[in-house]
Amino acid sequence: MTTVTGAFGNGLTTPVWVLQHLLGILGLGMWAGQNGGAAVWQVPAAAITAALAAGVAAQMGLRLPYAGPGLAASLVVVGALVALGVRAPAALAVLVAAVVAVFHGHAHQGPPLYWAGFASGLLLVACGGLGLSIAVTQAESDRAVRVCGGAVAVAGVLDLVGVI
Repeated sequence: MTTVTGAFGNGLTTPVWVLQHLLGILGLGMWAGQNGGAAVWQVPAAAITAALAAGVAAQMGLRLPYAGPGLAASLVVVGALVALGVRAPAALAVLVAAVVAVFHGHAHQGPPLYWAGFASGLLLVACGGLGLSIAVTQAESDRAVRVCGGAVAVAGVLDLVGVI
């Protein structure tokens, strides 16, 4: 079995191995798919940019108060947006994605190769959420995607109360 090692590999796998990142970024991808149009590419791009900016800012010493609870709350927000099927204008969707992603990027530090891997991992997970949204909607219904969003929101609540 081959493993991904080094700074790039560590960054690439972080969005998959950390449950909060996996659920949050999958949720953003699903929400982008629900919104459609320009949000399909703008929401993931904004999320990746904001996560990288927050991580680099943290690495330079900028602290974000309540980063842990904010990460959990971001799951609740994203999950609720998907579960309720909220369709937002592209500018608002980009803003929400950026704010949510700040909590996902703030906790990380590393060399430039780590950030390249982290951005790649975030993009892959966001695309997975987008694909999940489209595939599940076509195969089943929009209700199934909403159930997935509800599961993300429940995970956020469980994280807020310290269960996960």
